[in-house]
Amino acid sequence: MTDIESIYSKYYRRIYNYLYGQFLHRETAEDVTGSVFLAAMENLERHGPAEGKEVPWLFAIARNMAANYRLKAQCRHEIPVWDVPEQPGDAEQEEGTLESPASLRTCRILEKLTAEEREFLSLRYGLGLTNEEIGHLLGASPNAISNRYSRLLAKCRRIDEEKRT
Repeated sequence: MTDIESIYSKYYRRIYNYLYGQFLHRETAEDVTGSVFLAAMENLERHGPAEGKEVPWLFAIARNMAANYRLKAQCRHEIPVWDVPEQPGDAEQEEGTLESPASLRTCRILEKLTAEEREFLSLRYGLGLTNEEIGHLLGASPNAISNRYSRLLAKCRRIDEEKRT
């Protein structure tokens, strides 16, 4: 079984990018990412991943934590920060994250997508899952996943073209 330090160092950036893709807000992504790894640490001994199965296990935790975060915000009648995305320059920009200058254009596109569409893209580009892995998680064939990505990426290109005109 893998220890939490190696899981953290290996998957922190992927989980953070997945969650940033969900919320489009650095502090929220950091908070929820911390909660994911805390839950992983607490459950490692009892319900830890099988060797080589860390990504689906962490994804399930991250997805649940994101849903819980949204639900708690609704119960407290908060204005969700993910509804008001950060503006360029609001956050320190780190290379290799969705907040890097090269990705500001990406963030502008993500703002126009639904939460479901952002989550779908985050599976591939945040967590780095393959079509087969995503299909397994979502109960769809790899071919269906590929077709869905093609349609979603075409939508992203249309949004990007509209922004530039």
